[in-house]
Amino acid sequence: MATDDGQPRVCRRNVLQSAGAAGAVGLAGLSGCLSSLSGGGSDVSDLSVGYTTSLSGPFAVFGQAGLDGAELAAADLEEELDVSIDISTGDTEVNPSTGLQRIKRLVTEEEIDFAMGGVSSSVALKMGTWASDNSVTYMATGAHSDAVSGGSCATHMYQPTAANSMLANTIGEQMVGAGDSWYLIYSDYTWGQTAQQAVTSALEDGGKEVVGTAAAPFPNDDYTPYLNEAADSDADGIGMLIAGLDLRKAANQAMAKGIQDDYTLAMHQLEDVVYWGLDKENAGILDTAGQVWGPAVDNEASNQFAERIAENADTDPYVRHLLGYMSMDQAVRAAVRADSTAAEDMRGELVGHEVSSKIKDIKGGGDMYWRENNQLVQPTFSVEARPQEEMEDDPYKRWFQTTETFAGDDVVRPLSETGCDLE
Repeated sequence: MATDDGQPRVCRRNVLQSAGAAGAVGLAGLSGCLSSLSGGGSDVSDLSVGYTTSLSGPFAVFGQAGLDGAELAAADLEEELDVSIDISTGDTEVNPSTGLQRIKRLVTEEEIDFAMGGVSSSVALKMGTWASDNSVTYMATGAHSDAVSGGSCATHMYQPTAANSMLANTIGEQMVGAGDSWYLIYSDYTWGQTAQQAVTSALEDGGKEVVGTAAAPFPNDDYTPYLNEAADSDADGIGMLIAGLDLRKAANQAMAKGIQDDYTLAMHQLEDVVYWGLDKENAGILDTAGQVWGPAVDNEASNQFAERIAENADTDPYVRHLLGYMSMDQAVRAAVRADSTAAEDMRGELVGHEVSSKIKDIKGGGDMYWRENNQLVQPTFSVEARPQEEMEDDPYKRWFQTTETFAGDDVVRPLSETGCDLE
């Protein structure tokens, strides 16, 4: 491959070779090289994409689902746009330092054109900041922290999913109506921290009180102390802002204590797969949650997508499949529109772009567009558990139902409140 001026793209490997085993040149030399060469080609018929995500550890089921969705999108895009898409993967192991090593390898050795992936927001921020600093487009596929499109935003890092504040505003009305006082338990890292802040703001804006919060280490096996604190607070409701499969543990422990009988339980981000590990009675404790997408979204395009995932993946369809699909769909289409994989050229085709591809239909229509802070504004959904006797398992699991659809503009933060300025 060549740069815009026709010179061979050999600089990245040359820098690594000259650094030697001791890495004498270091990233200072590499950064300048990447800035001038990364994604500089104008031939987009043969694309190389790096997908860095958690393929082992507590988030492996989430990472694999995102990758499955991205691979399905690549197949669709190859057929529609007459391009070839090669996907190289890297396992972040839910560790920011490991994630950084993986994305560096994909950029410097595999010479990918752009990158995507990530489940943990902390890991995604580490990878996305480095990628942006080195002029590599990065889609933070499954990172919901407000920091991604807020205070830690970066020019070439994008948030294709709904930020925490969007999901918090999605369930804010239901939480406000369900109780006057709330106790919030949250995972103590950037995703949980920004979730707690966003849900607190939504409740206080509705005139309700957050009587206490508990920062739970993540991952964690025992949420009983935090549930006891919540019960002792005499709050009307408990917000369980707990990440990944840990929410399954917390839900089981809440059931064991009988908390669901005395409190309204709200989970700000529904991941269907978390509840499939429970029996249907325990899964039914969910009173309200926000969701980017899931099989609860009932329209023709959504159902067709869910059926394709059920046929082609090892896990029943849920939100992570669509996040991977959206990331690949939007990145590849931006490169094709720009006729370039240069990060600045792709940004010119993303910011302000109104989405019209099939992902809009899957989400049921409504405006979808990229804002100046690299956030994909999109519809969100509030959901609740179906009655146990109505939970479906065939042809794929459908245990939840939507209660309301929200326009993206109605739940997204004003730009002035994001703390992000990329202009």
